[in-house]
Amino acid sequence: MKALPILLLALAVERYIGQRFLIGGDDQVDRCLPDKWVYLIDTHNKDIWRGDLMAFRAERMAPFFKDGQIIVKIAAGVTGDTIHVDSKHTTINNERVIDGLPLSEKLDKAPSTFKRHETIPPAAYWVTGQTDKSFDSRYWGYVYDHQVIGRAYALF
Repeated sequence: MKALPILLLALAVERYIGQRFLIGGDDQVDRCLPDKWVYLIDTHNKDIWRGDLMAFRAERMAPFFKDGQIIVKIAAGVTGDTIHVDSKHTTINNERVIDGLPLSEKLDKAPSTFKRHETIPPAAYWVTGQTDKSFDSRYWGYVYDHQVIGRAYALF
């Protein structure tokens, strides 16, 4: 009978942790976040700031990602930031974030197709990887609040 409260507490803790956190892995050969392939995702923390890793569900990201697939990228820009994309660089608030548009050829589109200069709208994020070959917001635009799963932390 003394073990019952301990068992109930253990089950409650396991349930809370199991509902709050997800473990995700990146099995791609060319990772956009090199040296990182296992992530802890806190589904209760959706307070994302510039520079945070964030997990979100893919939308409109074919042919590289299926709708609903979980993606982890860096929140390089947040609501109100100014984005500028051209064939040579992407800048956020006039600071260079990532270079070029190397995937435009794979997407069968001219680099000029992706050119933009705009302000990130409310409830939106501009996400990137750490490599120029990252398939990110340069190609498909914003990640919106309804897509966000939570803040991510690289474990390995």
